[in-house]
Amino acid sequence: MHGSIRWQVDEIFHKSGINQIGVSKHIAKEGVRQELKSSGQQTNWHTIGKEMGIHSYGTADTYREIWRMLGNYAKAEFKVRDMEKLTGEHARAFLESKLAGGLAHKTLLLYSASIEKLEVALNGYAAQKETGRVFSFANDIGAVRTAANEKLERFDESRAYADPSSLAAAVGEGRYNLITAIQRESGCRVKETNYMHKDQLRGLHRDAHTGQVKGWIEVKGKGGKVRQISVSPSTYNRLKTVLACGKRLVFKPDGYRYELKKAAEKTDQRYEGSHGLRWSWAQERFQELQRHGMSYEKAMFQVSNEMGHERGDITGHYLK
Repeated sequence: MHGSIRWQVDEIFHKSGINQIGVSKHIAKEGVRQELKSSGQQTNWHTIGKEMGIHSYGTADTYREIWRMLGNYAKAEFKVRDMEKLTGEHARAFLESKLAGGLAHKTLLLYSASIEKLEVALNGYAAQKETGRVFSFANDIGAVRTAANEKLERFDESRAYADPSSLAAAVGEGRYNLITAIQRESGCRVKETNYMHKDQLRGLHRDAHTGQVKGWIEVKGKGGKVRQISVSPSTYNRLKTVLACGKRLVFKPDGYRYELKKAAEKTDQRYEGSHGLRWSWAQERFQELQRHGMSYEKAMFQVSNEMGHERGDITGHYLK
């Protein structure tokens, strides 16, 4: 392949089939799952995620930038100017150089996930062009991940609150109390709560997995991903009242964090920020789904969807 590294990356992205922006990720995921099953392969989160296309503009931009970095590295260090001549050796050397440079563990995982997706894209491009080339970076990427697990500092301790219910109750009356209740009951991100308006309300109906009546709210998360979160009917009606007459639920994040910190002190808990409520919800929701007969894998899949995550291994981190 000729042309600049930037041009080659864009060519691979647009002509390999990896570009799935605008295509339902849920439908695509089920399609990948069935393909893996029919070929006798594992259908865990890692294998499914690896074979998936790219469904958001944000992920596309991030991954292509990392692909360019890898291409430029291979060009400078190995004199490889053709992206179709990349090997696992090149990918491994690139990641090891980042590891040696002190890259954070979370960022290294992002880089390795991106290069795994490049492998899929390169194989798709080869199939489209009928070149007969096959790309496999898995062993080399896995070796670097193992080294990273041994070397880099990781935060493996749970950030869930010990008693999230008492924390939520201890937050003062008014708007901050309502925001805490929404996060406590839905696991949404704090940014997804700010500026809520009445057009996001989707009414009261039963949870398909537990049968409980809940209030449903549509939110837009990272990468523009739209999903519905659920809260108790009482919290939903409180929110509905606040949003009446076209009003919005607006608050100052610093003020909210201050109220949470005070509530943590009152209830003798370690302050975990607003994200600690998300951790608590993920663990409780996962257990709830399993109590209703859902398998480990399906419960993980469901919690991941409800949290708005792109990858299941991220959700797994919350369940520690």
